Amino acid sequence: MRQRIKRKIENVLDSYPKVFFCHVPKCGGVSLSDAIYESLYPKILKASRFTSNIDLKGSRVASEILNLDMMTVREAQLVNYLNSKGQVFVTGHCRARPEVTSNFANKWNFITVLRKPEKRFVSEYIYNRYKSSSWLKNDSDILEYLDTEKAKSSCTTYARFFSKFSAPEEILAHKDEAIDSAIENIENFASVGVLEHLDSWKKQFNNKFGVNIKVSSKNTTPNNEQAQEIYNNNAVMDRIHELTEIDRTIYEAVLDKNLSVN
Repeated sequence: MRQRIKRKIENVLDSYPKVFFCHVPKCGGVSLSDAIYESLYPKILKASRFTSNIDLKGSRVASEILNLDMMTVREAQLVNYLNSKGQVFVTGHCRARPEVTSNFANKWNFITVLRKPEKRFVSEYIYNRYKSSSWLKNDSDILEYLDTEKAKSSCTTYARFFSKFSAPEEILAHKDEAIDSAIENIENFASVGVLEHLDSWKKQFNNKFGVNIKVSSKNTTPNNEQAQEIYNNNAVMDRIHELTEIDRTIYEAVLDKNLSVN
């Protein structure tokens, strides 16, 4: 009896696509993750062990106790979920390095949406500057921030999430390799879009999965006036444009592909 029930559950789960939504920070990921889930799965699965979020608090604790890089802890969580029988949906702030994608892309649909790097950079800065939580809070003004290690990490976000390199220093020292490996890796994704042309991505997603996805707006950036001040400062925006060169090249490759198929 137990085995029969188990087989029935497995058959039901096998009827759903397996999806990992790689939630790049400040790219509309909360809304997109919810929209993807709602378009593909019944609500009842959301409270089950078959759908998971990469545990940010847990990864922070593990990082401190084990003295490991936090992203490495999250990647270990991700691989565990991808390798778990019955898992159908995973999301979270976690890189999808080429080794992971190449090992699991035959069974899992890797999905992500990117945003114009300059805007993503400003949005992340504003969010961390004015949020109430102390976690990763930043108190520097924008001019000071541009010379920090946090800025170096932020401006190489796409390269860190998708290339063969994980550290900003490695990425900056091997720009072409970082760009090429990230773009090649993203080619293995089932669906990739850009926030500025979301309708193109939704059409692509709907064609891939045979659904009609609906995306709402959530978790918007606080203090839009401060963000606009930065956008209006040409000298600052020129510097941000320069800093985000690697990520912009990756973004533009994704953008070109999205526009070419629509």
